[in-house]
Amino acid sequence: MPEIELHNQPMKSPDKLNKLSVVIRDDYSIPPATPASERNSQSPYIYNNRNGDIKSLSNYRLQVSDVRGGNTPRKRSVVTMDAQSIRSMETQAPPPTSPEENARLSTKYLALILSSMYAILLVTLGLLIYPSEPFVELYSPSLIYSICLLAIGFIFQSYLLLDIARYKTVAMKNQKIKGMHLDKFAEFFRKQEEDFANDGDRTPELSRNSAIPSPVLIPLTHDYCFSHGRHSGSFYLKLGAAGFALGHLVHSVLLIAVQVGYLLDETISNDECVNVLQVVFDVVQPLYCFIQLYFIFKYCNVLILRGQKLAYFGFMHMIGSSLCFWIFNIVRETVLALTIYASQKYGNNTIDNTEDVIIHLDISGLYNENCTGSPLMTTIISNVSPYLYPFGVEFNILIVAVYYIIWSNIGNCENIDASEGSSTYDDTQTVCKIPTAHEDNDYTSNIVIYADCHASNKGLFLGLILTVIVVGNLILGFVLGNLGADYAVVGYTINNCVKLGMHTIMLLAVVIAFNQMRKLHINEHPISLLDDILLFVCLPAFFIETSLSMIATVNILNIIRSVDFMMMVIQVILQTALLVDGLRRCSNTRKLRRSKPGREILMFLLIGNVAMWMIYTFSYKSPDSLDERYKFFGKELWSILGHISLPLIMFYRFHSSVCFSDIWDAAYKPGSEH
Repeated sequence: MPEIELHNQPMKSPDKLNKLSVVIRDDYSIPPATPASERNSQSPYIYNNRNGDIKSLSNYRLQVSDVRGGNTPRKRSVVTMDAQSIRSMETQAPPPTSPEENARLSTKYLALILSSMYAILLVTLGLLIYPSEPFVELYSPSLIYSICLLAIGFIFQSYLLLDIARYKTVAMKNQKIKGMHLDKFAEFFRKQEEDFANDGDRTPELSRNSAIPSPVLIPLTHDYCFSHGRHSGSFYLKLGAAGFALGHLVHSVLLIAVQVGYLLDETISNDECVNVLQVVFDVVQPLYCFIQLYFIFKYCNVLILRGQKLAYFGFMHMIGSSLCFWIFNIVRETVLALTIYASQKYGNNTIDNTEDVIIHLDISGLYNENCTGSPLMTTIISNVSPYLYPFGVEFNILIVAVYYIIWSNIGNCENIDASEGSSTYDDTQTVCKIPTAHEDNDYTSNIVIYADCHASNKGLFLGLILTVIVVGNLILGFVLGNLGADYAVVGYTINNCVKLGMHTIMLLAVVIAFNQMRKLHINEHPISLLDDILLFVCLPAFFIETSLSMIATVNILNIIRSVDFMMMVIQVILQTALLVDGLRRCSNTRKLRRSKPGREILMFLLIGNVAMWMIYTFSYKSPDSLDERYKFFGKELWSILGHISLPLIMFYRFHSSVCFSDIWDAAYKPGSEH
């Protein structure tokens, strides 16, 4: 790399600053060919950044620029300074905002406010439309509203994917042109070194500007950046989104099969029993889910710089529509469960109608003897749907978090104008790169994982033992549940004992982890508050579940279940405090980075929360459940309450495992690396 000397020239007038003269010494070197290394060693010649996107490629600009017109103001006499200027200097107030910057920021904040209001409007309409549909005579208002949300979201998501692909294609072509020019440049220096090989240390004259012209790149504006690091989304989060989307897609296929069964059943009137809008929605929603999953995997770390106002409203539409679909899935599955129960109760008369419950709800209006459908499809839906519907709810909550991160980072690329010297190439958190997995380009993919598993083996294997116990309990529950009533009671009791033991063990682990994590330092650059919000949003579900369940179990005198619910809520409260505190911890000394206090327990809690999620998801759910809450509150009421709380409880367990994985990785690094 050529050495550069800076010589100050004497000032010719008090109004002008010193100029810099650049002297390039005689040790020439060829600039490296990879973008990653070019950020640390710049090429000794200047590119015309108007011919291509200088941010998505690399900077050929000489990093010594003329400081004329810098930030140093002209000195003025105190006599000529007004009182406001004197106060500004005394208080060190920032300089006033220029009219152009003021107008830009005002427009940005207005777009932020209006887009947030737009999302609130969508969710409010969803809260009005979805729960009220069973009680109104209108023709499927929820389906019409959902299809409109799907159409707008599909158009915006498709536009974004195509535009990013266009930007990526042009930038890659520019990168190829740049590589060819670097090869010519290397060949030029090689020939000059051969020509002057016999002249000792004599340096060849710098005539490259005339010998090799600057490359002509395809015009490309800086439309997108791609963040990397802790704040760009973890692979574990993407893996969870893929799992939830898979369950959601399977559930959607079953719902489509029900509609197709109605269409093919000659004993059913299509006009009365088949809803065309329902069929359209069930077909389009899986496609929409798939394109969302693809975007999360491919571009969840995108920083949008083009059409920022449209992007604000677009992503707020995605957030609002996902929350609406969350509500819609809960309402739809609740109505479906009550409809199946009504068919059993009023159709076959197989269920006793004299249950001793505190509240009776009339669900006779959900039963239509002309639309009972095939017994095979009804049995499949009633047995499988309770296991699959939470996946759709969890997927919609998860993508809301991803979309919010993208929305909050719109226009936040720090390297937005290299020509003015604002580029920070030592920044490892926000680097303008094209995400691709091709190693030939030395560009970093956003799906690359590596982990340091030091001080985690004991927690890993203890967690695996706990998972084996949970899986065995789930299998045993299914086997005993299908052998008869007496065996089902035994399986139900074993399941309650396993859950009580797990809550107790995890409570002790949280206390130990809390004591160990206090040794770590406080992180000055913590992760966003989004994780905190997602944790606290789920807490009301635990409080509702525990309060109502305690009422039922105490009245029916089930001591094991009563103690289990008490241990659960205590464990969740302490675990939430541990997660919020742990997300703000780091290790700024070598001693902490070497000892890693509490890391074994964090790994155990990570796997333990996944095991708890498995229990809530795959526990045996019999149509004639032995749950005391059904006996006390009634099948109708607890079906409604359970469908509201269960998805949030399941999501809390998964999101807790995501947070523990983040703490396990980031809390034992210096705060400057976050």
